[in-house]
Amino acid sequence: MKRSWWLLVLALLAGLLGPVPSAVALAPRPLADPAAAGTVPIVGASNFRDVAGAGLALKGGGQMATGVVYRSSKLSGLTADDVAALEAAGVTAILDLRTPRVAAGSPDVPVPGAEYVLMDLFAGRSLSTSGLRTAAQARAHMREMNRRFVTVAAQRRALARVLRAIIAADGPVVIHCTHGKDRTGWVSAMLQVVAGVPTDTIVEQYLLSNTYRAAEIQRKVDAARAASGSRRAGVVKELERLRASYLEAGLATARHRYGSVHRYLTRGVGLSADELAALRARLVVG
Repeated sequence: MKRSWWLLVLALLAGLLGPVPSAVALAPRPLADPAAAGTVPIVGASNFRDVAGAGLALKGGGQMATGVVYRSSKLSGLTADDVAALEAAGVTAILDLRTPRVAAGSPDVPVPGAEYVLMDLFAGRSLSTSGLRTAAQARAHMREMNRRFVTVAAQRRALARVLRAIIAADGPVVIHCTHGKDRTGWVSAMLQVVAGVPTDTIVEQYLLSNTYRAAEIQRKVDAARAASGSRRAGVVKELERLRASYLEAGLATARHRYGSVHRYLTRGVGLSADELAALRARLVVG
């Protein structure tokens, strides 16, 4: 009887002293569904996830650090619980990549303790979609938008400001645009390049926006079809749903112009070797 009682006590102690879950589960963890890896409990912003996924494997070993940079769509719909979760996670900076006009029309919900900074990644040079009439034109538009992150000097300078803000941040950072797929997708890809994530994985992470936004994409395509017919629906689908060729167009342009994406970040964007090293130190475990 006494021995059974002590076994019960030991079992209870083992349970009490075991791993304790975080009070706010913002750091992603491996999940059974690969498409859900990197999800966080934010319900008021679509496409909210960790740039590091669940800890992306790096070339040569190691992994990307989670809980450092989060990516998202606009934060205008955050709930009170969302705000509390971000505050509890220690987010210190929110970098809004939208244009001033769009940001003013749909302002982010403030997060206590997080500095909000508007950083127009298009640098006032966004491409209009009003003249697109076919799906092929829409695909060409998306490829050109990614090339311009490399070819337009003002956009390279804007990217430098974003990356330097991440280096200087005292804690976790949220980067976002309107849908969290194009401008946010490019910045996320650059962070993954700096960390040493294989290119195939970077493309896979880029395309996850299609999974996180699936319902939203379908609603927009259906609305375009109902309002303007199948041709317009095809245009909207190409603008909303990412293709690997969109990101690859930007990466190929960086390699062609600068020899590699890393040289694009130094010679084109203007980051120093010390800045790249500091950024990588933030992004890599250990």
